[in-house]
Amino acid sequence: MDLLTLSRFQFGMTAFYHFLFVPLTLGLALIIAILKTIYLKTKDKRYDNLAMFLMKLFAINFAVGVASGLTMEFQFGTNWFKYSVLVGDIFGAPLAIEGLMAFFLESTFIGLFLFGRDRVSDVVHTFSAWMVALGSTLSALWILIANSWMQTPAGYKLVESPHGVKAVLTDFFEAALNHSSIIRFLHTVDAGYIVGGFFVMGVMAYYLLKGKHVEIAKVGLKFALIFTAVVSILQIIFGDIHGYQVSNTQPLKMAMMEGKWETEKGASLDLLGVVDQEKQETRVILKIPYLLSILSYHDPNAEFKGIKDLVKEYQQKAQEASARIPVLEQKLKELEATNASQEEIQKVKDDLAMAKSQAKAYNITFNDLPSVATVYTTFHLMVYLGFFFVFVVIWGLILLKKGTLYTNKAFLWTVLLSIPLPFIASNLGWISAEIGRQPWLVQGVLLTKDGVSFHPTVNVLFSVIFFIVIYTLIYIVFLYAMVKAIKKGPDTSKSEPIPPYENPATVTAFSKVNNN
Repeated sequence: MDLLTLSRFQFGMTAFYHFLFVPLTLGLALIIAILKTIYLKTKDKRYDNLAMFLMKLFAINFAVGVASGLTMEFQFGTNWFKYSVLVGDIFGAPLAIEGLMAFFLESTFIGLFLFGRDRVSDVVHTFSAWMVALGSTLSALWILIANSWMQTPAGYKLVESPHGVKAVLTDFFEAALNHSSIIRFLHTVDAGYIVGGFFVMGVMAYYLLKGKHVEIAKVGLKFALIFTAVVSILQIIFGDIHGYQVSNTQPLKMAMMEGKWETEKGASLDLLGVVDQEKQETRVILKIPYLLSILSYHDPNAEFKGIKDLVKEYQQKAQEASARIPVLEQKLKELEATNASQEEIQKVKDDLAMAKSQAKAYNITFNDLPSVATVYTTFHLMVYLGFFFVFVVIWGLILLKKGTLYTNKAFLWTVLLSIPLPFIASNLGWISAEIGRQPWLVQGVLLTKDGVSFHPTVNVLFSVIFFIVIYTLIYIVFLYAMVKAIKKGPDTSKSEPIPPYENPATVTAFSKVNNN
């Protein structure tokens, strides 16, 4: 493999490992906070014990997630130096805020929750749970703001610098709340809630099948089922809105997700198909007429542009940008010769920098496209799993109404064996989104092949092998710790208040004073 492929594989691999832990962090954090709130209101010790048990699992997951995530940010400087030079002034801000605000908020209150039970009031303990949930959510928000800016950049301009062209922030809120950040945040975080919900349902089902911790398991299964039903149905809504947004702001990505090579008016939704990238066609096995146009543009007769026409459009944009370059260069010379104002000169320089960037970024061919089959397959599998989750929770709600939820072995085994599926769905969604936005690192601004650092290929290969070995060992340790904690189960013993620490010497001194 060449340097670019190895660098992409390394980042993708580390991101894949890391994203195994992120959704569970988001889901468990909110579940724990709600359970603590229920306990605060009802004083039912089962909710408190369940929350403490889940927080132990959360802490294991959180620790490994931190360890797996640190290396990702370093890669922007090591493997993607040219990207960092171009957009570091913008991309670095949300990453810094995430680390300084969200991560430390989350970490601080995890400690208070785990070690503060019986040392602080129930109100403060519940508050700490909500702060953990807030911290994890804010962490996701800032990471997704950074990612969304790469997908749909806004609130910036390109300027010439001694180190080359750089992206400079012009409007923080426009950049942060760009075309896709809010819906991408809702879609991703809700996916984490589904992961957390199915995880808790699966663990509780395990206890019921084993006949262990039955009372807590019943409470946990019922709560997790209702919680997961809500977030699973919400995900269909968020997914539809997100698809509409992608169709309008990243049409090439959506065309690859749907395997559409030709432009169609009143486009069908192709449920099953086989993508042949060499022949530039998709052999459709099952489709629903007009549905893709309805979902993408809310119009059954809307035109859905195919990959072939979109590539031609981008090539036309590149030609138009190239044509502007000599015109702007000539205008810049004239302004400088006539001692025009710095504002006028800078405006032309900025336009020239943007034209040069677009001339290169939009000059793509079919060889620059990623594996359309991968984008198509991962996207469709994610969607199918999403509807499977809805089916499972509806089944569970029916059983709950009938009063057979806790004894129906078919359902209990289904949710137990389904624990990995939301993790898989989340990673499939991430893969389709990130591969689907290729060939750009920053949409319409920087091609992925132009963002990689200059390194000996053997160095990157060595780091890839090293990361695979270390990450695999970390994951094995994670699984061992999680399985051990789950087998042990929640601590149902009543906790007695722990008296505050007193220094014997201090007590003696005060006693003497009081005696006097």
